[in-house]
Amino acid sequence: MVDLRRLRYFVVLAETLHFGKAALRLAIAQPPLSHQIRVLERELGAQLFERSNRRVELTSAGQALLPEARRLLEQAAKTAQVAARVERGEQGELRLGVVSTAALTQAVSRLILSYRQRWPGVRLHIEEFTTHEQLSAMVERRLDFAFVRGAQAPELPPASFGAVRLFEDALLAALPAAHRLAGSTAALSVGALRDEAFVIYPLESGAGIHAQIMALCHQAGFAPQVVQEARSATTIIGLVAAGLGVSLVPESFKSIAVQGVTYRPLREKKARSAMWLVHRNEPESAVEREFLALAGVAPFAGQARES
Repeated sequence: MVDLRRLRYFVVLAETLHFGKAALRLAIAQPPLSHQIRVLERELGAQLFERSNRRVELTSAGQALLPEARRLLEQAAKTAQVAARVERGEQGELRLGVVSTAALTQAVSRLILSYRQRWPGVRLHIEEFTTHEQLSAMVERRLDFAFVRGAQAPELPPASFGAVRLFEDALLAALPAAHRLAGSTAALSVGALRDEAFVIYPLESGAGIHAQIMALCHQAGFAPQVVQEARSATTIIGLVAAGLGVSLVPESFKSIAVQGVTYRPLREKKARSAMWLVHRNEPESAVEREFLALAGVAPFAGQARES
């Protein structure tokens, strides 16, 4: 394998055709330069320069080598630049998992947009998963970050993972526009929905809202009559608009433009939902560290905190 340093010496000498001038450009003494050129010629098994007391000229072999040497040095420089950019977090890949409602929230969309604008050289891979799927992918290192919903931080090994609460919004009652309770804008008690059919996320989706709806209904003294389950926010709102039932949804769902749905606030103080950013306590790359820094998060061991 040819030494890149000797190739650089060769190129400079080929451009100057003068050992003294080449040594000056390279900031080395002339004897070491002459020695390195001889070593290069021995390695290649070809004479690269014709030398005399008055002039230095490239041989045919030297002329053939010069463009190849320049390409090799240029590629080496590009490779070094790529490595430096990756080390600084300016280039690489970031894998993000999101729940279906993440795109409806400004805190998440602004964070992702800000990161893309600041680090355009990083490839973002964003995939929609359920909460359970995201947490499994984090443990298996198939995701770098996860955006999940829930009243509480998700349960993960505390020594390895942390979660920061990005924001919190209220849960609302989503009602068909023709529903008997849809005519008022006043706060509604969850108990007023005891005889209603519900459309909610399935339990296996791992969505924190499922557990929260069940808990709120039980605290109000009833078990909800679930007539339909759906894995996406748009489907849930669409089924409510179709009159299939009612639901309890985060306030950000109101941004889904579907006619035939009315929203009413809830009286219960615990009727609130949070969006969490799940991360590793010890980021493995500069790309991860820069994303955490932009989110305003410093790695910490096994705790949940608010942003």
